[in-house]
Amino acid sequence: MKNKPSLQNAYDLKSPDDNIELYSAWAVTYDNDFIEDMQYKLHFAVAEEFVLNGGNGLILDVGAGTGALAQALLQKGKFSIEATDISEEMLKVAGSKNIYKRSFLSDLTKEIPANNDCYDGVVSSGTFTHGHVGPAAIHELVRVTKSGGLITISVNEKHWIALDFANEVKKLSQHTSKSILKKISIYGENSTHDHKDDKAIVLSIKV
Repeated sequence: MKNKPSLQNAYDLKSPDDNIELYSAWAVTYDNDFIEDMQYKLHFAVAEEFVLNGGNGLILDVGAGTGALAQALLQKGKFSIEATDISEEMLKVAGSKNIYKRSFLSDLTKEIPANNDCYDGVVSSGTFTHGHVGPAAIHELVRVTKSGGLITISVNEKHWIALDFANEVKKLSQHTSKSILKKISIYGENSTHDHKDDKAIVLSIKV
C-alpha cells in the first residue's frame, strides 16, 4: 500500500481517497499505535475547552476517528454525541465503543450531510491538520450549528499559519458572536518522536 499507517504519511496525504486508504488500514491499531504510543493528548484539551466555554446538548464529532474525543467528553459529563468521519473503518472501531448516538460518513472538503442549525455543538480533534482539512470547512461547521451553539476544534499550528486560518475566522466573525484561541501541546511531555514538540490552536467559536 502506498500510504502505510504513520503520522508522517498522514501529514503527506493529498486527497480524500488517500485519507480513506490510510485510515482504513490504520483503524484497528490506531488507538495503540498513535494515541497511546505517541502520547497524543489533544483530544483532552478540545474536550476541556468545549466544556469550559459552555458546550452542551446534541454534539457532532467531526473527523471522529476511533472516538477518542467523544470518550474525553464523556469523562466530563453526560453528552449526546454523533460521529462523522471519512473512514468507514474508523467509524466501525468507534461504534464498537458504544459512545455515539449515531455515526455517518462525510468528506469535509464537501458538504456535511446534515441540515442547517441541527447541532448544539460541534467538536473536532486532529482533523484540521496537514494533508487533511483546510479552513473553508469551518463554514460547514457553522452551518450545521444552532444559533447560540458552540464549535470547538483543534488546528495544527503550522497548518493554521500556512493556510491562513486566522483570516477565515475573521470572515466568520460577521456571522458568529465571538471566538477564543488557545495554543496547546499536541503530545505528552514524555513523548520522544519527531513531532513531540508540535503545537495546535484550539479554536472555540460561539455561533
